[in-house]
Amino acid sequence: MDAGKLPLRRKRQAEGDEGDVAVKERSSEGSRLESCLDQPKDSDGVHEVVRYTPSTLPAKHYDADTTEPISCGLETLEELLSWKRSEANPFNVAAVSLARREPPLASSPCRTLVSHDMMGGYLDDRFVQGTDAEAPYAFYHWQYIDIFNYFTHKMVTIPPAVWTNAAHKHGVVVIGTFITEWSDGAVTCEAFLKD
Repeated sequence: MDAGKLPLRRKRQAEGDEGDVAVKERSSEGSRLESCLDQPKDSDGVHEVVRYTPSTLPAKHYDADTTEPISCGLETLEELLSWKRSEANPFNVAAVSLARREPPLASSPCRTLVSHDMMGGYLDDRFVQGTDAEAPYAFYHWQYIDIFNYFTHKMVTIPPAVWTNAAHKHGVVVIGTFITEWSDGAVTCEAFLKD
């Protein structure tokens, strides 16, 4: 090998290909970055193969600007009618079971329902891994309510798991919203109420 050139070894994982890929000659001219990929195989360095498996979820389950996973509802009647539990967004699934309440909700003659509706105040709720918003909307008085309704202007609102987890921890049932609005909503209602 020419003394003015150094080998650059790279490992690639193609489908079924676990071996080395070609050794590429590289000129030592210019700046050279240190990397574990530049070290010979027999060095004492730690080597790790990072694998990336693309998500099977559609792009709508990720924020377009940040690529973070988001909770999202259903926007059309077609989406609602074709929805299958097996294809549901796992980011919408709560991890906390509904805690017991005293007295149980079924035996309460009066119930208090709170509906979460703030003009633009719930936009950061879609981020399932949290938000860095300075003052996100928060609800602290779970002990005073029986049912929490999470509302947005999507046709079918599925409450984000963070809200469902918080409510369930305090024994509060959470419901989403089915809504049709304006002239598009009238067309949707005519479609599913025609029979």
